[in-house]
Amino acid sequence: MRNRRPGWLVTILLCVAVCAVSVCGSWLAAGWTFKKVNGQDLSRYAKLNEIQNLIDEFYVGEYDEKEAMDILSAAMLAGINDKWAYYTAAEDVQALTEDRTGSYSGIGVTVVQDSETGLLRITEVTEGSPAEEAGLQVLDQIYSVEGQLVGEIGMDATVALVRGEIGTKVNLSVVRNGIIYNFAVERRVVEQQSVKAEVLAGNIGYIRISSFTTAASSQFAQKLNSLTALNVDSLIIDVRNNGGGSLNTLLAMLDMLLPEGVVFIERDVTGKEVRYTADEKYCDLPIVVLANGYSYSAAEYFAAVLQEEGRACFIGEPTTGKGEGQSTFTLSDGSCVSFSTIKYFTPAGVSIGDQGGIQPDIAIELTDEQIVAIGTVEAEDDPQIVAAMDYLTGKN
Repeated sequence: MRNRRPGWLVTILLCVAVCAVSVCGSWLAAGWTFKKVNGQDLSRYAKLNEIQNLIDEFYVGEYDEKEAMDILSAAMLAGINDKWAYYTAAEDVQALTEDRTGSYSGIGVTVVQDSETGLLRITEVTEGSPAEEAGLQVLDQIYSVEGQLVGEIGMDATVALVRGEIGTKVNLSVVRNGIIYNFAVERRVVEQQSVKAEVLAGNIGYIRISSFTTAASSQFAQKLNSLTALNVDSLIIDVRNNGGGSLNTLLAMLDMLLPEGVVFIERDVTGKEVRYTADEKYCDLPIVVLANGYSYSAAEYFAAVLQEEGRACFIGEPTTGKGEGQSTFTLSDGSCVSFSTIKYFTPAGVSIGDQGGIQPDIAIELTDEQIVAIGTVEAEDDPQIVAAMDYLTGKN
C-alpha cells in the first residue's frame, strides 16, 4: 500500500537537497547508500545516507521511495540558482517531448512558469482547442490540476496531469483577475499550428509565431514564401506571448531573414564559444517585429538580433531577459534533468539576460485585456499592429 509522505520527510529531503547542490559531482543511490564511484569520493553526501538510516530504523509509516527520490532530484535542481532548471520524472518525459514537437494529447494551451508565484501562465490558447471551447484565456494562471497545487508539484508534473487519455476530462482551477475559476476540459489530440499568416492593408505581410516548436521552421518558411509570392511590400512578424522553444528553429528562421554573417553566439561552462551563421540568401523586405514581456528565450532573441542588425524595427514592450540555453540529460531510470548549459549572445556580443531584456524602438503598451486578445482580434483593433502598419507605410 502506498501512502503519502509525512510533511517532515519532505522538508528534510528538500533542505538536504538544497544544501547538497553547493557542490557538484556524481552520486549513486542503491538503497540510498553512498560510496566511492568511478574514483569520486561521495562522502560529501553522507548526511543523506544518515537520514535514510534513521528513516529505516524509526519511521512508523510507509512511503514511495521512487517518489521521494523524484522530489529530492527536483529539489536539487531548484537549489542551483537557475530559475530555468527543472526535473522530469520518467513517466512524464513523453509529455515533454510532445510539447516540443507541437503535436500532443491535451487541452491546447501554451504556458510559461511565473518565477515569482510558480504558477503557469497561459500565453496562447490554440484555436479550436478544448481549452478555447471551455473558456480558458491568455493570462489565466493555472493554480491547480485535479486538486494538486501547481506551486507545489511544479511545471512538468502539472503538464503530465493535464495530459491524459483522449476523451477524458481534466479538472483545473485558474486565477483570473484575482478570482479562482474551475474548469473541466476534455482531452483531445491537439495539432498546434505555430505559424499563421495573412496580408494586411497596405500590402503588408503579417506572420504570427506562437512558439518555436520543431515544426515551426518549416511552417514559417511556407508562410514566408507564400507572402513573398504575393509580392507584399513589407512584413510584420509577431512573437508576442511566445514562450520560445527550439534553437534549431530559431536559427533556421533567422537564416531566412538575415544576410550572410553571425546570427547567434553561445558559450559553455569552459568558455568555449560557438558561432552560428546565416548564408547569403535571405528575404530583404522591411520588417517590424512585435514582442512583449511574455516573449521568452528564442522569441526575444529573435527580436533582439533583427533589431541589432538593423533588419527590423522592434515595436511593443520590453522583454523578459532570458540569456541562457538549457540542455536536457536523460538519466539511467529514464527521467530527465534540464538546466542552463550555455550563455548566448547577439552577434555584437550582447547578453539579453545580463541587460535584463531588450527595449523596443517604439514603445506601445497594451492593457491586460488587449494582451489576452493578441492573435484573436482584427489588425485594426490591435494598437501594436496598427503602430507597425503606420511605421511601414510612413505614417509615423
